[in-house]
Amino acid sequence: MKKKANDYYLSGLRNNLAGLYPEAAADYAKAIEIDSYCADAYLKRGVLRYKILKQYDESLTDFDSVIELNPRCSAAYLHRGIVKCHLLKFSDALPDFNKAVELDPNEERAYFNRGKNKYMLKYDKKEVCADLGKAILFHAPQAADMIKLFYGTAQDLVKKEPIVHKKNRRKHHEKIRIKEKNNF
Repeated sequence: MKKKANDYYLSGLRNNLAGLYPEAAADYAKAIEIDSYCADAYLKRGVLRYKILKQYDESLTDFDSVIELNPRCSAAYLHRGIVKCHLLKFSDALPDFNKAVELDPNEERAYFNRGKNKYMLKYDKKEVCADLGKAILFHAPQAADMIKLFYGTAQDLVKKEPIVHKKNRRKHHEKIRIKEKNNF
């Protein structure tokens, strides 16, 4: 009996879990050879290529294929953004993290990686902390560690701004600017 693409895909998953990474990559490749529309095989091979095999350019090609086949796959954008960061292409990674958040607003890794990426791009502390704070809300404790590493504190991270009446806004924002200036 001739093996189907799904058989090779499942074999790839088993080999990946067993730590047989070259075999897993070969199984995913065979699944793709049989069915070039097997987005899951491209995704799993892409993750394997960058996380384990350190084949960053090849993994980008896999994630591009996933996005071409399924433009609503938030994981493909997330992982492609991570790979771009590994390649120090931080500006190129940001749109991928934005798209991952747009497609799956509950994905903590998208917020976490977008926050780290914004830090590398020298974004405002408030924007960086907003993403890392969102990751914390989704139970990503490493985000608090990242804030401490970047800024020395994680206090009052997700604290909401007080409601300020329109006529007092200018005075309120001036107080915040002075407070932030003194914190740096």
